[in-house]
Amino acid sequence: MDFSLSLTLVENLCAASGVAGFEEPVRQVLSGYLKQAGVEFRHDRVGNLVAHVPGEGPRVLLVAHMDEIGFMVRKVEQDGFVRLERIGGAALETLPGQHLIFDSERGPVPGVVGMVPPHLQSSGKSTGLAGIYVDVGARSREQVSQMGIVVGTPAVYAPRFQVMQGCVSAKALDDRAGCALLAQLAGMAAASALPCDLSLAFVVQEENVLVGAQPVVHDLQPDWILGVDATLTYDTPELDFTYSDVHLGGGPAVKIMDHIRGRGQGLVAHPALRCHIESTAQQAGLPLQREVAVGISTAVSPLPFQNAGIPTAAVSFPLRYSHSPAEVADISDLNRTLSLLYHVLTNPWMG
Repeated sequence: MDFSLSLTLVENLCAASGVAGFEEPVRQVLSGYLKQAGVEFRHDRVGNLVAHVPGEGPRVLLVAHMDEIGFMVRKVEQDGFVRLERIGGAALETLPGQHLIFDSERGPVPGVVGMVPPHLQSSGKSTGLAGIYVDVGARSREQVSQMGIVVGTPAVYAPRFQVMQGCVSAKALDDRAGCALLAQLAGMAAASALPCDLSLAFVVQEENVLVGAQPVVHDLQPDWILGVDATLTYDTPELDFTYSDVHLGGGPAVKIMDHIRGRGQGLVAHPALRCHIESTAQQAGLPLQREVAVGISTAVSPLPFQNAGIPTAAVSFPLRYSHSPAEVADISDLNRTLSLLYHVLTNPWMG
């Protein structure tokens, strides 16, 4: 069995624009891939894409989110500069000088986030989002409107995909790499006879409110759920493993707990299901890191308490520079995540 994740699929997914609530371009890429792989799928009324590989055994649901962090137009100035609001947790310090793409009513429109040249800068505090503006080459509000950019138009970082020394860098690897893992896994499952009834949900609106997966759970009534998403690494000079040992090249991570302070959002993984994942990794000879993280959460965090209660766990691929225009993942980590997920499904937890 080949557990090499398709980098072409990852690149195509990362190139698609899809902030929370505007995931249609991502859905189109995934639909095309699943159709070619012979996997049945459907869309629900809020935009989730759900693939199904029928089988005998427990009803298993895997979840990854389609949306990415990004921006939305909140105001167009009289002189044609565009003001933004964030959708999700984009890092403001990465914005000056960045290329953006507006998903306008008339098609994609490029723009550049403005900045004061270093020759003219003086020391002073950052003005935050209020000081951010985008130059789309217009000289007036009317010109911007003619481009199809209006209040509410979404924007994302311009895509750039690079492979470098066994790693891949792009915007939106969180969680397009997770979507690629699930899509390829669906094709592998369709060509096998797995001892479970498998659904794979590519869900909306994780980056803003973490609620996209809830309608899927109410509809499918799964026996257990496994989320697939990125997690933070602590192997760069600034962090130097001070909080956690999770790092690139160490294999996937099994989530023990995550939590966003002050927002009441987070997941404590079901202990027995999580232990099953750990024992499966050990039996398959796969490295597995253990993840405890504060400041992040994932699409499956509200799901344990849906319906009558659903055992829920999560597997993560390590990611550097999260929520930036140049996230970095290790290709071997992605491949080993694919292998782990397949082995978990060939020996599903029976509860």
